[in-house]
Amino acid sequence: MAEISGGEVIARMLQKEGVEKVFGIIDGTYFGFYSALHRLNIEIVTPRHESSAAHMAGAYARLTGKLGVCMASNGPGVANILPGLVVEQEEGNRVLAITSARRPSIMYPNRGGTYQCFDQSGVIGKFAKSSEAISSFERVPELMRKALRSSYEGRPGVVHLDVPENIMNGKFKPVAIWAPHQYRHTDPLTPTVEQVAHAAQLLIAAEAPMIHAGSGIIHANAFAALRRVAELLHAPVTTSWAARGVLSETSPLAVPMPHVKLNHKVRNDSDVALIIGSRVGETDWWGKPPIGGSRPSRRRFRSTSTAACWASTSQST
Repeated sequence: MAEISGGEVIARMLQKEGVEKVFGIIDGTYFGFYSALHRLNIEIVTPRHESSAAHMAGAYARLTGKLGVCMASNGPGVANILPGLVVEQEEGNRVLAITSARRPSIMYPNRGGTYQCFDQSGVIGKFAKSSEAISSFERVPELMRKALRSSYEGRPGVVHLDVPENIMNGKFKPVAIWAPHQYRHTDPLTPTVEQVAHAAQLLIAAEAPMIHAGSGIIHANAFAALRRVAELLHAPVTTSWAARGVLSETSPLAVPMPHVKLNHKVRNDSDVALIIGSRVGETDWWGKPPIGGSRPSRRRFRSTSTAACWASTSQST
């Protein structure tokens, strides 16, 4: 059988993941990767700056529900993409960053004086969900599978794979390429029937239920379901900044984020809050008075899904 580059192994795994576009600036250090993309009919979209490539990958993931992929070349290219990756991590968009690196013999650790070299995996690993530096061709499939598992576990964010140029472009004996279901969950985790029933009981019994929606609604394409639940409960809906528009702001149930005092009042007056696909952070839910402070005390019920139910103790069981 014909030999294969490390870059082509990565490209073929992306093809099996259903990736249709990769965003980045062409560079010879990962020729083995992007030349394989072309042969596999995966489109390469080239912006004028690497940081834009990260944002394009994040937008692609957000709009399609698929994995967004961006690439950057070692040294300056990786330095340029950092601001974009930081934003996409904080926005919770599913992005895989593929970067090239110098040869393992001269970096990790850097021997000193190495051209266009810094601790790329270490820097990105400080904020990303995962960041791995590949040390040999044999570990390309393993570490790619690990990155993809991490990408689809929990809240979406950035995962990173740093691939030395000699592994990315070199020729090696072919390796087995697994289908996604062989190494990660391809079906979404769901709560138990009992958990759903418990949350429904709390919401139906509530005097003033409300819903707080996050960008998980976007990733799950759950717009219609959110609207239906809100209408059935006749519950006002607040959102995180990243989720503005998940319920049309022309809806009588929508409470737009800029109306801060109204958001506070809705949360203070509620006795049960359904929190879906969102963290509760500084700009949308402090978890201390005055937000949520008018009810005597509350308990939070969490499930294995992205939903949580927050109720006053008078409603809990």
